[in-house]
Amino acid sequence: MNQPIGQGGGMAALAPRRIGEILRAAFQLYRRHWRTLMAIAAVVVVPLTLLQYGIGHWFRSHGQQLYGQAEVSTSFWAVASASLLAALVALLLYQVLTGAITRNIAAEVAGQDLNLEQSYRFGFARLGPILVVSILVGLATLLGLIVFIIPGIYIGVRLAASTQALVVEDKRGTQAMRRSWDLVGGHWWHAAFTLLVAGLITGVVNAVITAPFSAGAWLVQGTAAAIATTITLPYGALVGVLLYLDLRARKEPLDLDTLTADLQASTA
Repeated sequence: MNQPIGQGGGMAALAPRRIGEILRAAFQLYRRHWRTLMAIAAVVVVPLTLLQYGIGHWFRSHGQQLYGQAEVSTSFWAVASASLLAALVALLLYQVLTGAITRNIAAEVAGQDLNLEQSYRFGFARLGPILVVSILVGLATLLGLIVFIIPGIYIGVRLAASTQALVVEDKRGTQAMRRSWDLVGGHWWHAAFTLLVAGLITGVVNAVITAPFSAGAWLVQGTAAAIATTITLPYGALVGVLLYLDLRARKEPLDLDTLTADLQASTA
């Protein structure tokens, strides 16, 4: 069994962390389990990214010519339908990925071993609830952005731990959103800056990997983008889970026994 970060193998209560400590702990976990985390991400990210770039290349190559014609060819509608189907599949698979990687990270923090197959089995089992929560959070954030940008940002941060609450505590739908809202309450700036810094880190790494290939062929660009996302996505997910646990530690007594019990109950 893996030794949890910062716990010395004991079952002492998890202590709140500062932003730098969360980011550093995420890096330590990533370094320790990068093979498993990248494998979980690559299963979904690589084929979908290449498919996205391939469809985009087809549209750029043929779209302008087809739009200039009086009738749009059958091939255009075929590719358009395929791209729509691919987008739907991507949406569903990314929800599976979210569940799989979040579950894997939470289990690793608790000192458990969870392999690729187990992670994805959980992700598929929770596809529906995760999709519902993602849509509800997206709609709430979008509504806030429509009203004014600041309310949208505020709502987005308050609901940022919704998926983690679902995966770890088996909160469903609006229960997961209420749980996130309560956890972030009183610590909004802490959560916001943690997510912002993590986003900047992953954005810079992504740009460093993809920028040298931005002028290449679509396959080269797509491959670089897939590699970059496979590398950076697990780190962002790690920060999300550690932030969720940090918020719980700030609000309530939390130790590894409690976390393990939550994970076991959510699997039942």
